[in-house]
Amino acid sequence: MTQTVRLCAVTRLEKRAFLEQAWLARSLRSIPKAKRPRIHLHAANSGSGALGLPEVYNQVLAECDDDDILAMVHDDVYIHEWLLVDRLREALQHYDVVGVAGSAAPDYRHPSWLLRFDEALNPTGPQPDVCPSGAVGHQDPQTPVVSFYGETPKPCLLLDGLFMAVAVGRVRAAGLQFDERFRFHCYDIDFCRSATQANLRIGTWPLNLTHQSAGNFASETFQTAARTYLEKWR
Repeated sequence: MTQTVRLCAVTRLEKRAFLEQAWLARSLRSIPKAKRPRIHLHAANSGSGALGLPEVYNQVLAECDDDDILAMVHDDVYIHEWLLVDRLREALQHYDVVGVAGSAAPDYRHPSWLLRFDEALNPTGPQPDVCPSGAVGHQDPQTPVVSFYGETPKPCLLLDGLFMAVAVGRVRAAGLQFDERFRFHCYDIDFCRSATQANLRIGTWPLNLTHQSAGNFASETFQTAARTYLEKWR
């Protein structure tokens, strides 16, 4: 039986604007129809009624079958992999949770898979000896500037949430969900910590992506999430 590959995306944009403007939508159009994942789009996610990413991801996970693969992707990611579904089926034969960037030896005192922070939660550069893995393009998807973090595939402890995929049945059997206290930050590393506790296999896989965002660590939403994460895992 061929595994169904599903892709979940959450966006502030209305559906029509997402289809016309978002990097993710534009890139999915370049994938042959026979090879496109099944899309779960949560559009117009803004204002007082906006859901956090973990809420949406948990809802879609609950709708999936045990044999499915679910990829959760930020709407400002451009996917260059035309054979994405095949790559994910291959990756999930080796791991239970897969990403494109992560670290094998993170310093758990910091709310990041890569960066370290001072006491005021301002980033101060990369963590030493973090054993990073993967690669992500930035800026223009037509001519991306690629950040190469380290060899991939590689077993990791933490992954970047810009792109994460899971084997639904294995995650479900472990009783694992996203913690809905986190809305748009730190949900990814928190999920990986819980996956490690559940003895799930986490790793990176070589997939060609370009990411538009560089992160906003000064925002109040990040600061709140970071403090919640550090308190939870202290």
